[in-house]
Amino acid sequence: MKELTPTSLPKLTPQSPFFETVPSFNVEDEEFASIRQARVRILMGLAVFSLALFLLIVRLAEVSVFRTPSIFTPMASNVIKHRADVVDRNGELLATTLETYSLYADTRKVWDVEASTEAIISVLTDLDASIVEERLGSGKAFVWIHRNLTPTERQAVFALGLPELSFQIEPRRVYPRGKLAAHVLGFTDIDMNGVAGAERAFDTRLSEDDAASTSLSLDMGVQFSLTDELRIGLEKFQAVAASGIVLNIKTGEVLAMASLPDFDPNQPAQASPQSLLNHASVSVYELGSTFKPITMALAHENNLVKDGETLPVQNKLVIQKKSITDDHPSWVPLDIWDVLAKSSNRGSAMLALRAGSDKQQDLLRRLGLFARVPIELKESAAPLLPREWQDITTATVSYGHGISVTPLALATAIGTLLNDGIYVEPTLLKYDEAQMGEVRGRRAVSQQTSDFLVDMMRYVVTNGTGRNARVSGYGVMGKTGTAEKIINGAYAKRRLVTSFVAAFPYRDPTYLVLIVYDEPKPASDTYGRASAGWNAARTAGSVIERIAPVLGVRRYVPPANQKLASRIIYPNRNGEIVQ
Repeated sequence: MKELTPTSLPKLTPQSPFFETVPSFNVEDEEFASIRQARVRILMGLAVFSLALFLLIVRLAEVSVFRTPSIFTPMASNVIKHRADVVDRNGELLATTLETYSLYADTRKVWDVEASTEAIISVLTDLDASIVEERLGSGKAFVWIHRNLTPTERQAVFALGLPELSFQIEPRRVYPRGKLAAHVLGFTDIDMNGVAGAERAFDTRLSEDDAASTSLSLDMGVQFSLTDELRIGLEKFQAVAASGIVLNIKTGEVLAMASLPDFDPNQPAQASPQSLLNHASVSVYELGSTFKPITMALAHENNLVKDGETLPVQNKLVIQKKSITDDHPSWVPLDIWDVLAKSSNRGSAMLALRAGSDKQQDLLRRLGLFARVPIELKESAAPLLPREWQDITTATVSYGHGISVTPLALATAIGTLLNDGIYVEPTLLKYDEAQMGEVRGRRAVSQQTSDFLVDMMRYVVTNGTGRNARVSGYGVMGKTGTAEKIINGAYAKRRLVTSFVAAFPYRDPTYLVLIVYDEPKPASDTYGRASAGWNAARTAGSVIERIAPVLGVRRYVPPANQKLASRIIYPNRNGEIVQ
């Protein structure tokens, strides 16, 4: 074999076939490829990390910003229900919504049911230990312990350090005036739904997301005076209940409505069933002689009495074997003025029988006494009407027996007689100046009959049973009513319902006041009497004395040298002396 030497090897060139068969190796290319792959991995890792970080930030933002912290929210985020404020006609706050804390437990975390119960009861003393223990032992993931805690109560519970307890933020309806106007305002349930009063009547309106505050027709100054005088009278006359209304008869606005006993709408669960009852709009009574102005209007509308005529009220009156008697007997005949002023049942029955039952019922219907009062309150009761309308019914209804209505219904009816004969539906909403022209009514009696009743009811106060309601300078008009209650189907002579309906000022009747006492007793200065002239009339006068200045009614002072021989001691609305 030929020996190979370096010089004998063929010379290699790029064009040689050997280059086509031997692969080349470039270290620089391999390094670049590895770097590129590493960069891709790093970028992918950064992308995954960034995505995870973004999702974590979003979740944290949702929990911290858009949701209540887990210590307050047991199940899911709690949306605070909106409910607008309620204010009186002057903008005084009557109802508002605050955020409160509600306590719940995850009973799966309870170590010792009895120990936890004892700890909770030690700071929330109004809770029932047996109920708390039952709930803590239920084994459930969520049970309510107590809702709407005060900040002080919440802090006391928090300090217990019990791991099973947590809080949830919830809205609570608050009534800063306490018991004042409680029956008108009403209250909500734990879930902020209107249950009674204005809260129920205007529930939809108050719950709208963009709702502004609702202005009621109430005037808190008038409301306080009415409630205060009723409370004084309730205690003095030892009545089982009392109610009162102040009404603007021109607009139908209820300026005040009170019922005693009352309750605190902040704690309705602690109220007795009796105190929750709004006697002014729900309780129906036979209101006695306060119905007699309606009978006088019936007589005037139908021209039943001739000028100068007197009625023989001194004689016995028997209808269908029933004898009609007077609490204030007269030994002489009476004209129509004194029939009302002296409150003669016989005279009233005679006039009603002249008119007949059809005309009597028609007038009662026009005055709204055959149906529930069309006010916004759901708590407005329908009347109890006679099953049959016989002659004896016509007679007894003429003086307020045999028919039962709410105080609000009677106030609206008498207000109609004094408001130029125009029936205006009562309302709990305030009318602003722009709405005053929109107040609509319907005619129930003539203007002439209304003027006649204004003068007659003024005469009752100056010369009749309403003397104890007199307030100097306001020309108070009014009528007493004393009725026996029906107990077990029979009238009980010593268990009375007394009432007094008043209006002022005489020159321009605008405001009506109605006072009702249920079973008042004689007081030390009533000479053993418990009739309306001695209790309800006095309270009405005291209310008028206090509210007239609040309502801007100025006293009328007659000229010093003016001597009036007439039964009306103030000029009428035209400035004329009524003889």
